[in-house]
Amino acid sequence: MGTSLITKKRIAKAFKQQLAQKSFDKLSVVDIMQEANMRRQTFYNYFLDKYELLDWIFETELQEQVTDNLNYISGLTLLDELLYYIERNQSFYVQLFEIKGQNAFVAYLDGYCQILLEKILREVQSQERVDLEDNYVQFLVSYHAGALLSLIEQGIRQCPCRLCEHYPYLVQVVTRSVREGKGK
Repeated sequence: MGTSLITKKRIAKAFKQQLAQKSFDKLSVVDIMQEANMRRQTFYNYFLDKYELLDWIFETELQEQVTDNLNYISGLTLLDELLYYIERNQSFYVQLFEIKGQNAFVAYLDGYCQILLEKILREVQSQERVDLEDNYVQFLVSYHAGALLSLIEQGIRQCPCRLCEHYPYLVQVVTRSVREGKGK
């Protein structure tokens, strides 16, 4: 692992530790770098601001959980791992759901949910030997990704253990929507 990646991960870890104590709005670069025991200028060698750091954390962690594994394991296994990962990091993600506006976490997670749901739908389509129109598949991806995002947000705020409880129901609904879409 290169020095710059190690430094970025160290800054990200300090950011997460600070976020457990303060809301994102009240968190400053000075706070993060004091936690990391590094000079403030080092932050700016790697990130423009805390929003860019947040983007990097999303990209890195969710990429490790979802995107990097897209070609190696099934979509349902990826979904299970994503839910488990978010459940394990509940306190961090509760704070992220509070961020509103241009850099909202919800927008990033929605993108990953859509990638994941498209993979799952294509796999179910193949298993069920169902040929669906692309427009219908895109509708299902958007619809189910929105539902998954809502379940994750509710679960993370109320009871993260419920995330994995909902997993079988989500699988049933996705499978049914493919079966019922024959001829569409």
